[in-house]
Amino acid sequence: MDNSTGERTPLVIAAEINMITCQTKKILLTSAIEIGRRLLEAKDLVKHGEWGKWLAKSVSYSQKTAERLIKLYEEYGPKFSDGSDRSKSTPVSILTYTQALLLLGLPEEEREEFIAHNNVGSMTKQELQQALKDRDQANQAKEQALQEKDQALQENQALKKGLETIDSTISELKNEQAKAASRPTNPKNVNAEAQSANNASSAGNAPPATTAPFTHNLKTEHDPDAHIKYVEKCDTCCKTIADTFFDLTTALTNLAHIDPNLKEEKRKEANRLIEYMAETIKEWPPPKKPLRVRS
Repeated sequence: MDNSTGERTPLVIAAEINMITCQTKKILLTSAIEIGRRLLEAKDLVKHGEWGKWLAKSVSYSQKTAERLIKLYEEYGPKFSDGSDRSKSTPVSILTYTQALLLLGLPEEEREEFIAHNNVGSMTKQELQQALKDRDQANQAKEQALQEKDQALQENQALKKGLETIDSTISELKNEQAKAASRPTNPKNVNAEAQSANNASSAGNAPPATTAPFTHNLKTEHDPDAHIKYVEKCDTCCKTIADTFFDLTTALTNLAHIDPNLKEEKRKEANRLIEYMAETIKEWPPPKKPLRVRS
């Protein structure tokens, strides 16, 4: 290099050293690739089981070093096949030996894109390691986001299926209740009750002044402590309703984060059911068409 026309300053000298160092590293990569090509050729010729011995005796390489050099040739060899200007136009032509080793973990199509978008040729070893680490973390975050999305979709489907089951059950209960409320009084029961009252009157056993209304498909209880059983039953049913209502609101809350429109649809359905139940229970048993037990 002729520097007679310019002043030789420390800055100029440092630039020359750095340029030579960079060229040396690139030459090292080219040499390593050529060695890898010849090692692969030799491996096909050496007898099976003799590869490690041949490496140690002939070229003083460990199998690990030889495999690394062969890998460099397999991944980068086609880009440095003839040393022509054609190979210099590819992204990998700017790599040093160390950079090429660090990038072996990337698939070829991703590797060239990574080199082009991250200016790898000007990176130090530490900078490239950090860039690769950042890439891995970004890919992991993306994969996790996709998994969470899939999980949310699965949960959404499960919620929809559960809500459909609830809707079906509610419809069946409404139908059963409507059938029970509209069921006509059985004349046989009326006649039997009238005959029983006449018999009791003629025998001197008049019925009580006040007769309890017919219960909801239940026979008259003669046990003086029967009310305890029904009080406990009422308490249990109220607790079940409260627990179910809590589960309903929890499901609606979760559904609101997944599908607000579907949440609102199910909330309105639940509200209609609650209003129906509240209106029905205002007066019970119903004043019309009391339910009687078939004999």
